[in-house]
Amino acid sequence: MFAEGDLFTLLELKNKVVRHTFPRLPNLPKFIKSTSTMLNPPSDLGEMLAAEILIPTPNSSFPTPYLYVSNRNDPSPQGDIIAIFAIEEPGSLELITEVRTGLRHVRGMVFGGPDDKYLVAGGKDGGGVKVFERVDGGKALKEIASNSSIVEPTTFLWL
Repeated sequence: MFAEGDLFTLLELKNKVVRHTFPRLPNLPKFIKSTSTMLNPPSDLGEMLAAEILIPTPNSSFPTPYLYVSNRNDPSPQGDIIAIFAIEEPGSLELITEVRTGLRHVRGMVFGGPDDKYLVAGGKDGGGVKVFERVDGGKALKEIASNSSIVEPTTFLWL
């Protein structure tokens, strides 16, 4: 499991995610790694922005932690990307898969349901709301429900 005291930071304007270790004082923070939030980022990001960063709490159904990052405003007709990173090994920050959402300007990703099995995300600028199921131990997502009639969703709350 990743170390207690690790900090993951999303750099919205650079589409990067960074890992640091923050030990107890008086020790100083230590930079571990920085990587792109996309497998093949364009040389000019234009309006593309990194957006949400989530690490669902490991549980019996999903014992391995993964980091999930959304990227907004991708010009692809397949919509914005949710990137999934391996973070379990000390110092690791490896982009293992990208999931095309069919959403435009992804906003408000949230995990919920039994064992945080589901991820809901909305497209503020198009695509409505989609629910994805974590599959392959959390290394991937599979779309299981959608509602394109919801306009401009920006956040969600599981009850």
